[in-house]
Amino acid sequence: MCLSSATTVVSKPDAAEEPALVAKASSMTREEVRMRAHPDTFLLIIIGERIYDCTRWQAHHPGGALTIRALCGKDATEPFNTTHPAFVKKGGLKGFYYAELKDGKTAIDKATIAYRELTVQMEDAGLFETDYTYYYFLWARLALMFSCVVAGVTLSDKLWVHALSGAMLGLFWQQTAFVGHDLGHNGISHDRKIDSIMGLFFGNFCTGIGIGWWKRGHNVHHIVTNSVDYDPDIQHLPVFAVSPRFLESPIFSTWYNATLALNKSAFFFVGIQHWIYYPVMAFARFNLYVQSLLHAFGLGAYDIKEKVYRRDLQIATLAGFWTWLVLLTLALPTWTSRVVFFILAHNVAGILHVQITLSHFAMPSYEGVTYDDSANGFLFTQMAGSMDVDCPLWMDWFHGGLHLQVVHHLWPRIPRHNLRKVQKIFISFCKEYPHLPKYHRYGFVEANCVMLHKLKETAKTATSFSELFEDSINMSG
Repeated sequence: MCLSSATTVVSKPDAAEEPALVAKASSMTREEVRMRAHPDTFLLIIIGERIYDCTRWQAHHPGGALTIRALCGKDATEPFNTTHPAFVKKGGLKGFYYAELKDGKTAIDKATIAYRELTVQMEDAGLFETDYTYYYFLWARLALMFSCVVAGVTLSDKLWVHALSGAMLGLFWQQTAFVGHDLGHNGISHDRKIDSIMGLFFGNFCTGIGIGWWKRGHNVHHIVTNSVDYDPDIQHLPVFAVSPRFLESPIFSTWYNATLALNKSAFFFVGIQHWIYYPVMAFARFNLYVQSLLHAFGLGAYDIKEKVYRRDLQIATLAGFWTWLVLLTLALPTWTSRVVFFILAHNVAGILHVQITLSHFAMPSYEGVTYDDSANGFLFTQMAGSMDVDCPLWMDWFHGGLHLQVVHHLWPRIPRHNLRKVQKIFISFCKEYPHLPKYHRYGFVEANCVMLHKLKETAKTATSFSELFEDSINMSG
C-alpha cells in the first residue's frame, strides 16, 4: 500500500560521476567504515568480518539500489544472509571485497550469534525448501475461485449473483496477492528468474499490482522496517501518520526522493485517521494501480535512472489485467450490476490492505537506519518493528502468511507453509534471550484495536502541531 503524496519534489541531483578508484585498505574498524562510506562515491557495507565496496554494483543490484544505499556504512550481515540464496552467499561477493573488519565480533551479542547459527540449522533441516504440493492445491483453489467469478458474471442475470461474484473476485485478488508476495521473495522456486516471470502473471496480470513496483518498495521495507524517512510502507502522508514525527517537521523520503506533504490537508486527515482508516483501506487498491502504472512507465517519482526488470513485460501484463477486468465487467447486463460488481470486488480486496498495515502501523518507528551494532541490529530492529497476529491453524489460508510477520521478517525466504514451524522454534529462542525486544503477538481483533489506538494517539498530536505549523507559516509570510 502506498498513500504518500509528495508535494515538494526535490530536484534530481546531477548524475554522480564515476567513482574514483580508492586504494584498498587491509583492515578497518566499524567506525572507520561508518565515517568513510558514502552512497554515491564509496558505498561500503559490512558482511560478516569483511567489508565490501558496492559503489558500482548498486545500479545493477537485482533487489534495487535503494536497499544497498540504505545499508551504506552499516552491518549488512543479516539483511544479506536472509535475502540471498546459498550460491550468492558462497561466491557472489568475491568481486566486491575491500578489506577485513578489525572489530568484527566485538559488537555482536550472543543472541545475534545464536540467531545466525539457528538460521543455518533451519536451512540444514529443510525449512527453506518448498513443498510444491502446497502450491499446486493453492493454485487449483485460485483457478476454481476465478471460474466461479466468470460463471456468476456470464451465466446469471441476478444482481445478488453479480454482487457475490464481485466479492469473490476481491477474495481472489487477496489470495493471489499472497502468492505474489511469496514470489517477490523468491520463496517458491527460489530461482529469481522463474519467480520473477511467475510474479508477472500472479502480480501484474491477475491483480493489476506491478510486481516490479512492489518489490522496489518491499525490499526496502524489509531492510529499514518502520524508519520514518526510509520505509515507504509507513510513509502515507497526507492521509496517515503512524508517528508524531511525521507532523513535527517535513520529512525527506529517500524512497520518493521528495519531501512528504505536510500541509493543512495532512493535519486534517491525520486528525481523523482512526475514523477513516477502514474506509480508506476499502479503496486503497486504486492507488496501487496508479503507482504500478507510474513505475512501469517511469513517470512521476519513478522518473529516475534505475534497473527495472523487463519493463516491456511489466507494461504488457498490466495492460492484460485491465483488458480482462474491463471485458469481464462489461459482460454484465446492466450498469447497476457493473458498478456493484466492480466496487464490491475492490472493497473486499481491501481486507488485504488491513493485513498489510496491521503488523507495522502499531509498532514503534525511528529515524534513519539502524544496524550500527547488536543493540540496534537486524534481530532487534525486526522484532521491535513487527508483530504477529495469532489465529487458528484453519485460518492460515485467509492471512496468507502475513499474520506471521516477525518470523517472516527474520527469515523472508522461508516458504509460508513452514512459518508455523519456525514460529514455534522462535518462541523457544526468545525465552533463551530475555534481553531481546518483546515478541508482540495479538489476536486479529486485538491487533486491530492496538493499531487503531496508535493511530488515535498520533491523531491527538495533529492539532497542536497544526497550530505550530500555522505559526511558522505566518512568521515566514
